[in-house]
Amino acid sequence: MSLSRCQLFEAGFPDNKLHLNDPSCRGTVQNDRLIFHFDYDNHLCGTHLTANGTHIIYENRILGELDTAGGIIHRKKRMELSFSCVYQLNKTLSMDTELNPIQSIVNRHIPDGVGMYQVTMIPYMDAGFSHPYTGSVNIMVGESIYIEVSVQGVDSRQIALVMDTCWATPVNEKHYPVYWDLITQKCSNPKDRTVKVLKIGLSTTGRFSFKMFSFHKDEPKVFLHCNIHLCLLKDQNCAVVCPTRKHGRPGRSTNIHESASISIGPFIWSTKNKGF
Repeated sequence: MSLSRCQLFEAGFPDNKLHLNDPSCRGTVQNDRLIFHFDYDNHLCGTHLTANGTHIIYENRILGELDTAGGIIHRKKRMELSFSCVYQLNKTLSMDTELNPIQSIVNRHIPDGVGMYQVTMIPYMDAGFSHPYTGSVNIMVGESIYIEVSVQGVDSRQIALVMDTCWATPVNEKHYPVYWDLITQKCSNPKDRTVKVLKIGLSTTGRFSFKMFSFHKDEPKVFLHCNIHLCLLKDQNCAVVCPTRKHGRPGRSTNIHESASISIGPFIWSTKNKGF
């Protein structure tokens, strides 16, 4: 946040009389403007964080007070300038792929006045998430694959990523009428006992796994899609407690065009027996 040094002078406020909510956070002069800086790491400067259901809001103020009189009277002048920065909680992302991508990354600039963050989805070979696939993802039917979804550019101490739904399609189209649910309502699809939700709502990273399959008519490719949203850890319990499988849950809504989503693929399945 920057203020005109000339206008401050006309209002009677010298540079050293202004600060953010934290009095130790004062501005620096650059190109005839007084600039105040804060971040979400170790320089919060008294920033107040809230959520309103659609956005995460960082709020702070520029404050200053001076007295031009003395003795038993005062002529105090006070400045209080409130400002905020907002990040959208829900986000719609899509990655069109013509080759065989291993990592799907989307940078999204939200409309003016709203922040930017990055969401990635990466397939791994192992349960330790230490060996990402390189090159084409050719995987045996029945073999486990491990998926990690993460968000960067947000406060990892106060924001968690939640995977609402994840599903697969035989073509690179998230609205395709033929699909198979992997995660529904933040929990594994009760119709697919190979799906394991390993991490959700605890940090800026979510993880799950499933065993590779093929669609009917021997479609050779599988594309993966996920709807995600950001959750404010301070105001709500972002961790998900799933019911036992016997209760079941309703399927994924087909009205997904307004949801946050990210996609990767194709995964090329194989029925080769690896020499057994």
